Amino acid sequence: MEIMPQFVTVFCVMSAVIVISQLVRLSEILVTFGLSVENLLLPFLFILMPFISIIVPISIMFAILLAFSRLSADGEFTAMIASGYSLRRALRPVLAVTFVAYLIALLGAVYFEAWGRRETLQFYHRKTQTELDNMIRYRMKPGVFLDDFLGYVLYAEHISPDRTRFENVMLGPGHNTQNQHFTLLAPAAAITGSVEAGDLRMSFDYGIIYTTKADSDDVSVIKFKRAELDLLSIFREQIFGPGSAEDDYRSYTPGELSRYVDSVKDSKEPKDRENYLKARFLYHQRMSMPFACFAFALFAMVLGIQDERRGKNHAFLGASLAIVLGYIAMMSFKFLAEKGMLSGPAGAWLPHLLMTGFGAFMVYQKNRLPPSESIFDLRHIPGLRNLRRRAKMRAD
Repeated sequence: MEIMPQFVTVFCVMSAVIVISQLVRLSEILVTFGLSVENLLLPFLFILMPFISIIVPISIMFAILLAFSRLSADGEFTAMIASGYSLRRALRPVLAVTFVAYLIALLGAVYFEAWGRRETLQFYHRKTQTELDNMIRYRMKPGVFLDDFLGYVLYAEHISPDRTRFENVMLGPGHNTQNQHFTLLAPAAAITGSVEAGDLRMSFDYGIIYTTKADSDDVSVIKFKRAELDLLSIFREQIFGPGSAEDDYRSYTPGELSRYVDSVKDSKEPKDRENYLKARFLYHQRMSMPFACFAFALFAMVLGIQDERRGKNHAFLGASLAIVLGYIAMMSFKFLAEKGMLSGPAGAWLPHLLMTGFGAFMVYQKNRLPPSESIFDLRHIPGLRNLRRRAKMRAD
């Protein structure tokens, strides 16, 4: 009862933080597709899904931390210890709640993350079709410059009735493509394919491209019989950034991701080898990331207990430090696994197992000691105490 309301509150706060951190990306969506309820709410939902497996462990950590801090501050935990209710016994309901959070995080990592990425791509495809249809059918007019055609300036002297063929066409860089210096002229152009089929292209026939360098007045002239512009790739780079197509395996379900890993496992291509290592680690990371709930829960129990005789407590600082160190550990093992210096399962599971083991040790120590004693005092560790006693006897 103490943990669950705190968990919901922290989860909502963390979700809001994630959404705020993506405002720049969302603003590009609104600028590109216009302001509407659908364009505002659906991207929020799709962007949030891949972060569920990260938000849930942090939320359960701060929820347990707040619950035990409140019990300690009100003197209730001291009364519980005095009546024989040990920290080990308090661990049972905490682990029960943590197990529920673990299942939520596991569901988010295995299914919601891939679902969110797939739905994001489909959302952009639908909006791209609508935007291009609106641009070509209504905004593009014969003899008028269209200065926001996917970041380029497009001009056509004549447009066919079905608005798929153009005559005397000019294409040049727009305001957002300052690093490009070219002008394409062609007597004929056409738009083929569709967004649904993933092959929407604009082709130019028997044209000329004039290119210049930013620091030079030299002009290069290239004549061509046919040139094609991949409209979907341009949209994808505008919204997701360059190179986003290389991460398509992140939208795969567990079965699809496993088959993808098997398909590129024996490939000799350097790019396939790199994708194999990353995809293999991602497959195991989706299973292991939710396990951080247990490590963070154990940390929170110990950090939340404070000595009432002391003034301030540094529980939140300790929790923040635990998150930072855990993140560094996970990123370090990820780097080793993606470089082939460590196997995928080891890179995904080892940091969580190490953190959980350390958290279990902290709970064990705290259960043996009163709240006023530090668990990091080496004198209270039985094994080390016996070693020190034997060393002292030998010295005597």
